[in-house]
Amino acid sequence: EFIGVTDRKAIKQLKTMNDVTYNKVMEHVGTNRNQMLIFVHSRKETAKTARYIRDKALEMDTINNILRHDAGSREVLNEASSQATDKELKDLLPYGFGIHHAGMSRIDRTDVEDLFARGAIQVLVCTATLAWGVNLPAHSVIIKGTQIYSPEKGSWVELSPQDVLQMLGRAGR
Repeated sequence: EFIGVTDRKAIKQLKTMNDVTYNKVMEHVGTNRNQMLIFVHSRKETAKTARYIRDKALEMDTINNILRHDAGSREVLNEASSQATDKELKDLLPYGFGIHHAGMSRIDRTDVEDLFARGAIQVLVCTATLAWGVNLPAHSVIIKGTQIYSPEKGSWVELSPQDVLQMLGRAGR
């Protein structure tokens, strides 16, 4: 399914993308209990997106639709949260959310990969590096925006078709 965002103003565009992402998380994770990968364009955006979905789920009282209900999963997430060095990850893990990007410590990234592979993390928000480096299949994949910042060009550029296919290739495996 392709959902285009046509808002002209960047702030409105971001809000629309966040709301669509939240709705898709509730549809696929909340209703069907499936895991989801959400690809974003920057390291900072991993935590921002995960926090937005978590906070909206708390506000709408839908967080329990995302969290696994077995005590074992909750205990695993709380334990992982206490050991994480990334403060954003520490904050998100108890709610069933993970983040993954190259700026995190190797230990935190490996822990997140393991937790997702074991099904403890329901929603993983990550950068495109995860699509290339790690074999983490998910039921559903969202690519939140198809533009990334290119420091070489000093501007935003479209993701390559190979990057998009690599991200989409994580779905349904």
